[in-house]
Parts: sequence; structure tokens; C-alpha cells
Amino acid sequence: MRNYNKHPLRIFIGVGHGGYDPGAVNKTLGLTEAGINLTIALLMERDLKRHGVQVQLSRYTDEDDRLKEEIAECNAYNPDFAVEIHTNAGGGTGFEVYYQLEPWEHSKLSLEMAKRFDTNVQTHFGVKTRGIKTNRNLGWLSQVQAPCVLVENFFIDGERAAWYAEPAQLKRFAKAYVCAILDYYGMAYVADNSSCQMVKYQVLDANGAKECASRAVLIDGNWYVHLRQFSQNLGKDVHYDNGANKITVYSPEDYKVSETGFGLLRIRDYETRLDRVMAGIE
Repeated sequence: MRNYNKHPLRIFIGVGHGGYDPGAVNKTLGLTEAGINLTIALLMERDLKRHGVQVQLSRYTDEDDRLKEEIAECNAYNPDFAVEIHTNAGGGTGFEVYYQLEPWEHSKLSLEMAKRFDTNVQTHFGVKTRGIKTNRNLGWLSQVQAPCVLVENFFIDGERAAWYAEPAQLKRFAKAYVCAILDYYGMAYVADNSSCQMVKYQVLDANGAKECASRAVLIDGNWYVHLRQFSQNLGKDVHYDNGANKITVYSPEDYKVSETGFGLLRIRDYETRLDRVMAGIE
């Protein structure tokens, strides 16, 4: 793992096959390698972007996507790291990952990332893998001008192909790959937007720093805190006017919400107690 100070992190995902070339096929199950690869890549893109990572895919639909074109797109994007997604065939079973041997300045990062991919797949699926491999004949590993790996998700014609191809398992592959990438760059994986996390932060004023904590969601690499909770940490409150579709943050010492339907009123505008009672703020 290394601390990553360059922002934002750029990842390129090569989506193997597509269009006229479906890749490996399982006619019995109605599976194509091109479709499986794209599903995983799109899930990865969504998850990585939540964490503030810039992502480019070689394709976003089932279209022609030759390897030569993928490599050219990747080199033009100039990513910090790139991964090519494939699904195996040949009657075997299990995941495997290939890393670069050359150039030497990329090989160490590629190997470290391959180890993380392999470990995360084992952890997320609770299975042994086919391990980490090299192949000098793979154009992706020899021609991409950035550190990269090539993954083979599983065997589309293997005995467990139907299980691996289930939507829940494809999502698990995507998460394992994202966790591997984030882990290498020292970034913690955060659960999906649908679940909140507790985040800690400081609020500074003339008296110093106040330690606060609020529940928040992670979107595009940024934490979003509930407005009322955050405002209360600042000594403020929030008024939601649904009729006017208006949100106002205010100081309770200066404003009150009228109990008689007048909305948010400034206290000093009502000088006597009778005025305040009539306005519904006392």
C-alpha cells in the first residue's frame, strides 16, 4: 500500500471482446464473455467513482472493441493503473490474474496489484484461485504504457459457471477488484450509498475546535452529512418550507418557527410579548 497524493486517481478498465466478437460462449446457459465482462466493468466504474476515482472504460455497450483500440485508448487516457477484464474458457475452474514483467518500472506495481486482486477474490468468494501468472504474449500487458493487470474472472464453461454468472456474484467480483485497487492506493472501501457511515470532523470558531460526528454518505469521493445534524453542530437549526421548496439555516436565538403557520420569523421584528404570541413564536 502507498499513500496517494496525486488527485484524482485515474483508472482505465479494458472490457474484453464485444460487438461482432462475443468472446467465449456458453450456449446452454446463454452466457457470453463480452456480456459478463461489461457487467463487471460497469459495476466497478460506479463503485470507483463513489470513492472519487476517475474512470474510463474501453466500451460502455455491446460494441466492437478490438484489443488494439483498447490499448490505444488506455495509453491516450494515461491512467495511474489499468485492468483488462476477461472470462476464461477451456473447462477449468476459478479466477486467475496476469501481471506485467516489462517494463521493469511497472512490474513491481503490477505484481503487487495482482496479489491484491488474487487475495480479494479469495476473501470475497471464500475459494482458492488459480493464482498469479505471467504471459509475455499478451498484448495488453506488453503494450499498455501504464502499470496494469489482466484478470480472468472464471471459466464460462466450467462446472460452476452458472453460479459465478449470477448477478450477486458478478457484483462480488467488481467489489473485490475495486477493493484491491483502493487498498493499494491507501484508500478505504466504503459501503454503498444506501448505507450511511459515521464520520468525524472539526468545527472551528473563535473559541477553538469542536469535535463533531455525523452520519454521512459517500458520493463521488465526497462525504455528505445530513443538513440538520451538521447545522446543530454549528449551533444552528434548519427550517424546511415544503410549500415554497425552500431550506433555511437559522440561529434559534434570532429566529423562531411560527406555530400559527407564518413560517420562520425574526424575533426582533416582534417587540412586545403580545406581538410574539399573536405571531405564534411564544
